[in-house]
Amino acid sequence: MVKKSAPQRGLLELFDKNKCMTIQELSQSLDYSMISIRRFLKDIGYYSSFTHNSKWYTLLSTPSFNEDGLWFYRDIGFSKHGNLNQTILYFINNSKKGLTAKDLLDILCVSSHPVLTLLYKKEQIDRFHAPKGFVYLSIREDIKIQQLDRLQSSIVSPSKKISRLTPQAAVYVLVEFIKHPHASFSQLSRAVGKKQIIASEEAIAQLFKDHGIKKIPK
Repeated sequence: MVKKSAPQRGLLELFDKNKCMTIQELSQSLDYSMISIRRFLKDIGYYSSFTHNSKWYTLLSTPSFNEDGLWFYRDIGFSKHGNLNQTILYFINNSKKGLTAKDLLDILCVSSHPVLTLLYKKEQIDRFHAPKGFVYLSIREDIKIQQLDRLQSSIVSPSKKISRLTPQAAVYVLVEFIKHPHASFSQLSRAVGKKQIIASEEAIAQLFKDHGIKKIPK
């Protein structure tokens, strides 16, 4: 029993001197295989970094997480939400109107372009082509609808006037209107939003007003 707990005590002593260490460093310091070190860490409880390809480790008791569930030691980042993929998914799913790669860089202090592309190809996130670039959204339909509503409502002209739809967006809106003549402006906005077309409720209302199109009552 004493022999079994000795390496674990050794790990605690090392982490008492160093807040973060790699498996290789721990293996060399304690003269145990990396497989054994991982087993000892699992027994004690640990976090692995979401930066640096998850190569840094720290004990469960070490991080002082901020309100976002993140803790940084120098340039090493740790997350309550898991590895980089899991952390990105958490922030996208909990964002009010989706997040750009720049938004995630500001939060995580690490570039996430390759991961975002991979998550999108695996259909774990969705994306919307906004004027400022891709905005990444949840794949949960209820969350995505709310994110799209808020995103499209936030896209206004600098003068705060209602933006007119581009010719392309107007065509998409009118096609949806022909298909669903009883749809509300909100429903039309969401429908074209799923096709990566920006059309706020206000802009659709303006389109109908400009062209004298009457809404068909149910």
